[in-house]
Amino acid sequence: MSRDLLVRAIDAVETARDATTSSDKRDRLEQLGSQLQAQADRDATPALGALDRIQTKLREIEDDTDEETVTDALAEAREHILSFLGTLDDRGMKQH
Repeated sequence: MSRDLLVRAIDAVETARDATTSSDKRDRLEQLGSQLQAQADRDATPALGALDRIQTKLREIEDDTDEETVTDALAEAREHILSFLGTLDDRGMKQH
């Protein structure tokens, strides 16, 4: 399985973090980027629940901003995460 998609998601989160004018959003994106990096660096398969929570939080930030660069970067990050999840065996779990 390729973790390149997670690395691309991390890059997109960093782009959003650097583009936002909100210090609160910048802090939240820094934390989410770190969480995503931790998942990408795991020896084991990244935790599906953790990736889902990260994706949900990215969507919340995306919905709460009117900064186009930020929303575009977060949509890109979420798409990369979703694409990564699509590469995993479902192990009996339904992917969304």
